[in-house]
Amino acid sequence: MIYVTDGSFEGILTAVFEAFRLKENPDHITLGGDFQLSMDPELREISTDTGKSDRVWRGIQNKISEESLETLYRAYLSEHPRVGLYIYRYIKLGLKLGCKVEGYLQNPDVQAILDLNNRVAAESHLFLGLLRFKKLRSGIFYASYEPDNNITQLITDHFARRLAGQAWIIHDKKRDIFALYNGEEVIFTSGLSDLEHLACEEEYEELWKRYFATIAIESRKNPKLQRSFMPYRYWKNLVEKQP
Repeated sequence: MIYVTDGSFEGILTAVFEAFRLKENPDHITLGGDFQLSMDPELREISTDTGKSDRVWRGIQNKISEESLETLYRAYLSEHPRVGLYIYRYIKLGLKLGCKVEGYLQNPDVQAILDLNNRVAAESHLFLGLLRFKKLRSGIFYASYEPDNNITQLITDHFARRLAGQAWIIHDKKRDIFALYNGEEVIFTSGLSDLEHLACEEEYEELWKRYFATIAIESRKNPKLQRSFMPYRYWKNLVEKQP
């Protein structure tokens, strides 16, 4: 049995609700239509229902823990193709064990959720230091990046505090997701036209390049160590790493 969702977290929680209601154990819970059909598959399309997802949400909070809810959500942001199934199985076990499920590492589904959670949390923390902003002609600051995980909403609070009162845009180019901050609140959207060509004065980019060059002492350069903190795949979006 394959449950087909719209790919949202609410859609997955709706699928969990339906699995319990129908007393079924799905073999797969898809993130949208991205799945491979098995031989003679049995599909069940799950329409997202916020009433049902809210009941599962509250059930996790009350019968497992708030921490587990946060862990499941971060794991979901990994976009792993099997994360929907991992979430269902984690919740199913958690309703039996309560918060003890968080330490039930011998269970492969629990371990998978924790591994995905750690991966997302680590990349979120990494980009708090890696994200680079350019000043646009309008005076708004713009940063683009291509994270492995869907972490934009996890990092925006940090930059709202760090750049308080300053309007900015964070653009996940891989997913075409934009976080827009007007100095007071953050909103998320997608499908905007490419903004990179609006970047103005080259002096702003040169500032980053000069800073990077000034702190780099030739005799103490360690490219291998640098790549461990700043993976090479991220360099194309770093101002100071451009020619």
